[in-house]
Amino acid sequence: MNRRTNPPNDPRRARASGDTELPDLARWVRRVREHRGLNRPEAAVLLDVSYELLKKIEYGKATCTPAVLEKMITTYDLDTAQTRHSHDLAEPPVALAQLEHLRTRRSTNDHLAMLTDFDERGIPAAYVDPLWNVVYANDHFHAELPGLDRYDDNLALLFFHPGSTVPTAESLVVHWDRAAAYLVATLRAAFGIHRDTPEAQLLYQKLRGALTFTDLWDNSIAVAYGYQTEKPIQLREPDTGSLYSVRIHLGVRGRRHLGTRRRRHLGSDDTPDLRFLIGYRDPSDPPPQP
Repeated sequence: MNRRTNPPNDPRRARASGDTELPDLARWVRRVREHRGLNRPEAAVLLDVSYELLKKIEYGKATCTPAVLEKMITTYDLDTAQTRHSHDLAEPPVALAQLEHLRTRRSTNDHLAMLTDFDERGIPAAYVDPLWNVVYANDHFHAELPGLDRYDDNLALLFFHPGSTVPTAESLVVHWDRAAAYLVATLRAAFGIHRDTPEAQLLYQKLRGALTFTDLWDNSIAVAYGYQTEKPIQLREPDTGSLYSVRIHLGVRGRRHLGTRRRRHLGSDDTPDLRFLIGYRDPSDPPPQP
């Protein structure tokens, strides 16, 4: 068996795998198989299913049973986030709450009060939805990200700036490629859950106008659902060029993966539609020079 550990970086393969569309379970399991360097006959043997059944599953012509899905997860050696993504795609898509709804909920005043508190402490803070739309943010957050409004108040659009060659985060984030890969991985998770939401489909099409996003999306199967605060991000002072570290806290509100029957009895406030985001300078870094 010729099982390759490093998939070929071939954009034709990405197009053949349906990557111009948001992920569903069929496209996802086909992409994972190809990324693992397995052809369909090899995978069918390992999965103990027929070639024809595997082909039908990968093109959405047959249901992937829970047993076969678990076998794929094991055989394709998926990590925890990729496994969760697979289960999300096996469930019906979840509607994403409209920004207008998020901004008018009963909890809005509490959120705004918290943002004001962080503003008084000089800490940028915001609430974002799973697609990185800024629902509301404090003044320090807007000051740190000038021009956000030109990108529809969406952090992913600001970061990748499709249709524009003017850099945004590239000159500030030291390891920009790592941050970009993480951002794409979080969007893969969110797009999977909310794949039928028009706003998700529109954002995805806009982002594909950015070469960096497209390359990362087409040539990786990484998935992320959160951010590890113990891993600070390194930034560069725009005026002096001095390096400093920022610790990011990205909280997730709402439930993890739930079964279909239980989800039908939950209200919209129980969907993972709002995340608290703050960034504060690493206390171990020396204070900035005046």
